[in-house]
Amino acid sequence: MNEKCLYDKLIEYGSSGNYAFHMPGHKRNGTLLNGMDPFQVDITEIDGFDNLHHAQGIIKEAMDNASDYFGTDKTWFLVNGSSCGILAAISAVTDIGDTIVIGRNCHKAVYNAVLLRDLQVEYLYPEYIRAFGMNGGYNPKELEKIFAKNKKIKAVVLTSPTYDGIVSDIERIAEITHENGAILIVDEAHGAHFGISDKLPKAAYQMGADLVIESIHKTLPSLTQTALLHYKDQSLKNAEKSGNAVLPEKVEMYLGIYETSSPSYLFMASIDRCIRQLQTNGKVQMEKLLLNVDKFRGIVNNLKFIHIPGRELIGNHQVFDVDVTKLVIYVTPEVCNGKQLSDILRKQYHFEMEMESGKYVLGIATICDEEKEIFRLAESLAEIDKQFQKENQIKSMICKKEVEKENIHGQQRLENEPNKNKTILCMADYDFSLQKHKKSCSIYEAKKAPVHVVPLKESAGKVSGEFLYLYPPGIPLLVPGEIISPELLDQICYFAETKMNINGLTDKENKWIQVLKTDS
Repeated sequence: MNEKCLYDKLIEYGSSGNYAFHMPGHKRNGTLLNGMDPFQVDITEIDGFDNLHHAQGIIKEAMDNASDYFGTDKTWFLVNGSSCGILAAISAVTDIGDTIVIGRNCHKAVYNAVLLRDLQVEYLYPEYIRAFGMNGGYNPKELEKIFAKNKKIKAVVLTSPTYDGIVSDIERIAEITHENGAILIVDEAHGAHFGISDKLPKAAYQMGADLVIESIHKTLPSLTQTALLHYKDQSLKNAEKSGNAVLPEKVEMYLGIYETSSPSYLFMASIDRCIRQLQTNGKVQMEKLLLNVDKFRGIVNNLKFIHIPGRELIGNHQVFDVDVTKLVIYVTPEVCNGKQLSDILRKQYHFEMEMESGKYVLGIATICDEEKEIFRLAESLAEIDKQFQKENQIKSMICKKEVEKENIHGQQRLENEPNKNKTILCMADYDFSLQKHKKSCSIYEAKKAPVHVVPLKESAGKVSGEFLYLYPPGIPLLVPGEIISPELLDQICYFAETKMNINGLTDKENKWIQVLKTDS
């Protein structure tokens, strides 16, 4: 048994000296939280302290204050994260068996709602930015095509911004959704800071979305697991078509089902404190962060092997806007991959990043970041880039000598000489896009069916019995009921071989997968 408990390990990490460019948004910055003592505010629903699930007193006042600040018709505090808000929002606007449109890159909570409500699904795929190996935005015209084929769609559920800060044209998507009498739900978990500055994208509820879920712990100074569910009454835009509108009382009913009956006052106090801080000084703090981020990008803008894409993406691949506080640190695949860059930043420069992908590392900058650490990251990346240049020159010289040797002796490179860059070179043109799959049955039907496990490499053509996704961010590569294609199998095997964090395979070594028995 490990002698150190979880608390000890957390304290050890906190004192390790590694700087966090990851969630939560408060970055463990105690001064910004004013030294809030968790034990002093951890109470229950005693007299005078209201009840989140029947708010009439101080909790209602706090939520009303949040609604006033954000400019919504209603804002609910969430203490079970954005996941419970997503579950409640989808449940409140659908009946069992209804059809909805979801972005294929939606979080697993959306798929959980589909499972629980036995919903039929039409997928809207984001465009793919091949150069950086990441998802772009949704094409509104593709949504129009889906509605043209299916008149029974009750709701559209999309993710904007993406984990990487890519924002879709929510205003046009809202228009199309409402023209067809449906409700638009936007998972804006990574955009709780939107709207604080004019230099940031507008929030989805300002662009026509009916229900918007935000994780304030991701990008703002609030404790992990705290989130918001915003309601903006757009019923005038769609009631004429079908009478389909959001009923706040139904949202509250489902929040009572999916959210704990013992809501944490510590979490609620953290949300309220965060919003009041934003009201007092949020704009000034955000402008300072954006200025520092602009300077950061200026420092790294001319590096040879490292690039941080930003607003130049707008207008391509359905990218409507970009959140510049998301630092997508792309590295040329010929010299390094995302996992290797993340290891270098952690072990040599003491930066802990949010996420590593095949071609990039993701960092999250918030108003709680220290200015000196933002610039230390820029200087570190410049230093790493110089090292890559040196290594690349050496590799080029070695290759040149090898070519000369082959020309002189008429020989191939020696078979026993290892090609250390084999994996990296394969990654240069590797496709990380979301695969489109044939469906054998619905998610609900698949989860009811008998299953067994088979070797992963023998699973092509079989029907998945489980969700399979990379975590973070929790976007399913495969959902129950879908047929495993050879292309997807190749992708999964590649992710497994490069040690990316795959959830859903049945063993630690990622060699077995769960499939339906009927297709064995």
